Amino acid sequence: METNRRTIIKSASVVGGVAVVGSSAALTSACSSEESEGSPAGSGGDASVATSEVPVGSGTVVDETYVVTQPKKGEFHAFSSVCTHQGCQVRTVTEKEIVCPCHSSRFSTTTGEVLGGPATDPLPEYDVAEADGTVTVSGK
Repeated sequence: METNRRTIIKSASVVGGVAVVGSSAALTSACSSEESEGSPAGSGGDASVATSEVPVGSGTVVDETYVVTQPKKGEFHAFSSVCTHQGCQVRTVTEKEIVCPCHSSRFSTTTGEVLGGPATDPLPEYDVAEADGTVTVSGK
C-alpha cells in the first residue's frame, strides 16, 4: 500500500493536490476492491444462468465472475468478468463489445479479444453448455 500512496502523491499536482490525491486514492481503492470481488481464478467453479436472462445481441454478468454473451440467438460465449488491464469488473455488454467501466477497455462478445485498450490481453474464455433453458459456464 505504501508504494501506491507514494506513486499517487508523486503524480498529484500541487494545485488542488488534496482533491486530486483523494480522487486518485478513491479510484485506486475502487479498482482494487473490484479485482478481489470478481476474480474467477480463485473460484474456478461452475455458474448457471437462464437463457432468458442473456439478451440476444448482448450479455450479462453472472455471479460477479463471468460474462455470458449471446451475440446471435442460441449462440452463447462466456468470459471472465475481470478486465485484463487492472482487474476491474466489466459491467456493460453491447451488441459487439464488453466494456470495462474503469478505463474503457473494450472486448469482443464472441472471442474476448481486445477491441480497444488500454487492455492488451483478451478476457479468458470459459466453456459453456446450454440445456433445458439454462446456460452453464464451466470454470477452468
